[in-house]
Amino acid sequence: MSEPSKVIHIRNVGHEIAESDLLQLLQPFGMVSKIVMLRAKNQALLQMEDLHASVSALQYYTSVQPSIRGRNVYMQFSSHQELTTDQSSHGRNSDQGSEPNRILLVTIHHMIYPITVEILHQVFKAYGFVEKIVTFQKSAGFQALIQYHSRQEAVEAFGSLHGRNIYDGCCQLDIQYSNLSELQVHYNNDRSRDFTNPSLPTEQRPRASQQGYLDPANLYAFQQAGGSTLKLPLLLDTYYTSLIFAQNLTAFHFFGSQLHMHRLVSEWIIQCCNL
Repeated sequence: MSEPSKVIHIRNVGHEIAESDLLQLLQPFGMVSKIVMLRAKNQALLQMEDLHASVSALQYYTSVQPSIRGRNVYMQFSSHQELTTDQSSHGRNSDQGSEPNRILLVTIHHMIYPITVEILHQVFKAYGFVEKIVTFQKSAGFQALIQYHSRQEAVEAFGSLHGRNIYDGCCQLDIQYSNLSELQVHYNNDRSRDFTNPSLPTEQRPRASQQGYLDPANLYAFQQAGGSTLKLPLLLDTYYTSLIFAQNLTAFHFFGSQLHMHRLVSEWIIQCCNL
């Protein structure tokens, strides 16, 4: 095995495997900062943000065979310690296309507040039936692939939402057409959702007994502008506590060139009882 490196070399990457598929395999362990898709060789190079993330990923996939769309892929440390800008530019935009398509590639700029699958669905469903959403973190920022039922729906959403803000003054939508023909969603959770198949499992997690592995459930801890971390509330149901959660619907309003989202006050009622 090569010396540990931030760069992971992946083999047997078939033509049907997209950049977003590889990101779903590795992002539970940390942010992927660069990607090179070597299509002619059926290979890919992915650079993690730090060495700890790449080591954790390789440790986990030593005991768990990684597969994408039924195809086994094989990982090892790359002989490269860093990917250069020239290398990464060859594969960085492999999900991006110029022709209208029913799948949109959305980048969120100035993301002060957390953006979830549910929020994206509320924004984009106004223009047609959203079939699938996959979110991921890249060096360009928080991104999502959103698949509509038809191309016309995606074109309408593109024309209406590109450049708009989800919240007043932040979370700007930068939309491009993807060149993917179909999104592959393996789990219905806070990072991906197949609205046509609600029976998908929520997660495939590393076993808790294996030390050094990261829990994908902790993947998205969004950063505020000042650097502090925001985490979504964790709802716990214990033997001695009943939790009643009531949350008003979120309302979206257009004003000029802004898409404002006013989140109404959520009311938490916690009743403690000794059963």
